[in-house]
Amino acid sequence: MALTRAKYGVALVTAALGTTVFAAAPASATTSTWDRNCSKDTTYTATVSDHEATTKKSGNGNCQGLAYVRIKVGGGGWGPWSDGSSGTATKLSPVYKIVKSQHKDCNCSTANYRTLTP
Repeated sequence: MALTRAKYGVALVTAALGTTVFAAAPASATTSTWDRNCSKDTTYTATVSDHEATTKKSGNGNCQGLAYVRIKVGGGGWGPWSDGSSGTATKLSPVYKIVKSQHKDCNCSTANYRTLTP
């Protein structure tokens, strides 16, 4: 009987450790950073994961414009651009996985584009 209890205890510990390992795995994200051509003190950072894409403008440079982002989900086309009037533009896709994201640093002819894949 003690042997059966020991096997049961080992199985419980193994299951608990396996669950902890899988639950603690971090989500992966892809990131790109660039400076805008008009000023080296204005930096943009683009990030995409399976369900969120963000473009962030930082620094106090003289560049006019906002941060922009749009996403493409599996089986769909590109969605509309979202601008970040607060300095950060974010697009969420809580149900479908993002397959690509596009990020830009202004709505102008000299915009720098970044296309990322999670």
